Amino acid sequence: HVNGVLYGSGGAADGVRLQDGDVLRIDRRALDRPHPDAVVMVFSTSWQGGDWTELPLKPEPGYIHIGRPTPRTEGIFLADRGVWGGHATFRRGVHGWSVIDHDSKNGVYVNNRRITQPCALHPMDVVRMAGTLFLFLGDRLLYNAPAMRQDRLSIHIEERSVRSLFKKKVLLESIDLTVDPGDLVLVLGGSGAGKTTFFNAVMGYEKARGVIRHGDRDLYKDYARMKYEIGFVPQQDLLRDDDTVYYTLDNAARMKMPAGTPAAQREGRINEVLEMLGLQRERGLLVRKLSGGQKKRLNIAVELVADPSLFFLDEPDSGLDGVMAVSLMQNLRVIADEGKIVMVITHAPDRVAHLFDKVVVLAKSARTNSGQLAFFGTVEAALAFFDATSMEGIVKRINRPDENGEGLADHYIEKYARYKEGNP
Repeated sequence: HVNGVLYGSGGAADGVRLQDGDVLRIDRRALDRPHPDAVVMVFSTSWQGGDWTELPLKPEPGYIHIGRPTPRTEGIFLADRGVWGGHATFRRGVHGWSVIDHDSKNGVYVNNRRITQPCALHPMDVVRMAGTLFLFLGDRLLYNAPAMRQDRLSIHIEERSVRSLFKKKVLLESIDLTVDPGDLVLVLGGSGAGKTTFFNAVMGYEKARGVIRHGDRDLYKDYARMKYEIGFVPQQDLLRDDDTVYYTLDNAARMKMPAGTPAAQREGRINEVLEMLGLQRERGLLVRKLSGGQKKRLNIAVELVADPSLFFLDEPDSGLDGVMAVSLMQNLRVIADEGKIVMVITHAPDRVAHLFDKVVVLAKSARTNSGQLAFFGTVEAALAFFDATSMEGIVKRINRPDENGEGLADHYIEKYARYKEGNP
């Protein structure tokens, strides 16, 4: 049997030309569906090797989501670039297991045939999603891709200071928090609270006294290598007007992707990013011909093309109208759902607050004149903590009276310190 079709039952004269992904079975009996004792083989011209993982299947109804890591779903999270967040679902119903494709770009194949509707599974069926294979055995799944490494970002800043006229000035101090993969994080604070300084310290551009760890790696000690895993989109536009969109990304890919990356892989990544950010139709346009929103997305694409695991954006929506700003932030939500850590500074947070998983609130202490952590947690918890109805309301609580605020920065810095210790 090749892809479920019986061949050569009367002799060996007939031949079948195999293609990448073809599924071959040697059955004990000629049945429409393979016998549980069948031998199953997958013909591959692109096998990358690697171990297989076994996942026991529960007999009761349930779901297994397949895609990229996100705190919003549970399931098998894969490092396969061709597998997107919410790619597919294995479902256990009253009649057994089936697989569902959620309109994924690269599709779901059962025995090398692309499915267009939920497909019932039988023992020894082979399900393919991009470069990942699943062998369904009735009571368990075997799959050939390792789970994506999920590294948390741990931030411990004791102090970030500068010297001016032989005097020490503390810009940031006492900041401790941990961010999970897949989190889209809003960094909030009034003018002078140290948001950009915080970004620079976490990225390693301006080291603070403290420790920044991504998984088991120390970003400061291993900065020479880890800097290639960090993407940063500043406020200012750094694009060249006379380059095309495609050339801009190709140039960025050549500089940022590892030396020796095959041209086909580089081209594939460029097209992937263009499609993700809605710039495929503009690939041949000069940068000067782009709208403001398209330029913002191209700035993001320039950093995203190297597939960084840590992504920082300083006011990426500045100068955009409400509709374009929301669209841009929705793009960032998609990027975070790939398992990246995305941190954003914006001065118009309320129009997109629902997209964020966490919020960091920095406040400038009137007592020490330094930026400190006034809150870290979910958006809903932040509103409750500050007794506010909006993100701008939170900023108003901590801003100084001469900045149209209530001057409560120190109150909330101290309140959060007690909150962390379990004494709200």
